[in-house]
Amino acid sequence: MLASRLDKSYSVEVRSSLLALTVAKVAANSAFRFAAPFVATIASGLHVSLASVGGAIAIGEFAGLSAPILTRVAARFQRRTAMWTGLLGMAFGTSLSASSTGIVQFAVGLALMAMAKIVFDLGVIAWLTDRVEYAKVGRAIGLTETAWAIGLFVGVVLMGLLTGLTSWRWGYVLAVVAVVVMAAFLRHRLPAEPERPAAVVVARHARARLGNGWWVIAATVTLTASAQSVFVTFGKWLQDDFDFSDTKLAGVIFAFGAVEFIAASSTVRFLDAWGKQRSTMIGCSIIVPAGIVLALTHDHLIVGVAALAVFIGAFEFSILATLSLSNSLVPSNPSTGLAMMVGGATLGRAIMSPIATASFSAHGMWLPSVIGASCAAVTWLGHARYRSLQADAS
Repeated sequence: MLASRLDKSYSVEVRSSLLALTVAKVAANSAFRFAAPFVATIASGLHVSLASVGGAIAIGEFAGLSAPILTRVAARFQRRTAMWTGLLGMAFGTSLSASSTGIVQFAVGLALMAMAKIVFDLGVIAWLTDRVEYAKVGRAIGLTETAWAIGLFVGVVLMGLLTGLTSWRWGYVLAVVAVVVMAAFLRHRLPAEPERPAAVVVARHARARLGNGWWVIAATVTLTASAQSVFVTFGKWLQDDFDFSDTKLAGVIFAFGAVEFIAASSTVRFLDAWGKQRSTMIGCSIIVPAGIVLALTHDHLIVGVAALAVFIGAFEFSILATLSLSNSLVPSNPSTGLAMMVGGATLGRAIMSPIATASFSAHGMWLPSVIGASCAAVTWLGHARYRSLQADAS
């Protein structure tokens, strides 16, 4: 299992808990990722436009900008407490979206879900960084982050199949059950910490402390914007242009999730050898041509889906490399870099959600594809600038 990917230099506690942490992240990520590929189905169920649901997703993402504040809140809890309370908060937000009678309630549910997920994710990362030295923590975090891909090709697929048989509301109910079960499991599985962790304070003057790291934060904004441009439109594209049902869409999502998992596993394998920033730039170098091919072949199912799969896989590789880079942005306080990067990633998704859905409604899949490729190119330039500044400083 996952523990076998860590050698004996990692503690028994870390190796024995890695699977439980990853499964919990799978449940959380499944709930969080469900809306984007099924945006058209949700819009139909709520009797609103595609752009309205895109706006609701954006509101949910903007709630993630509270990451610096939530970092301070989460730091007051034991790591285990932050994890299980975050999961229960996600369950509440997911339930609110599942039972929504209008777009406003749906958006509020997504916002609560996003904020609670930040608390949970910070708890997991902090638990690992407390127990693993910096030089090795990237591998441990990378293994748990395979849950992002597994959440897509297992969790979201199961939710999608249930949606095809019933409705999207029951898809969310499945996620609620999984999240609550994992909250209870972590609360009883992880050992209690004898003392409250030292509070992690996010600097008020983050700009000065980040320094050149702001180039990385800006690049993270455009990187997640790049992915969001196709994540919130590909489901509608397949349903409109190729008459896909929710069940057939779940099958495609399974394939995309498998691609993400391969990319995530590759990140764990090659990240230390290639370097975190170089890996990010390599991924962006693949996203750009994949986005252009998708724009040119969006009316051809096989070629278009293949290009989209490459796009998604390259993004997964890049974002995991970027996440591993966050701890080094502010060496004196790694949580500051992490919180700012989470905020940047959230901002990118939030800005792009309404832009992408509106672009698709007006022009079809080619325009979101071009936007995604352009954002990835900007990300590459941002990291190139950061590398140049860091080389000059040294």
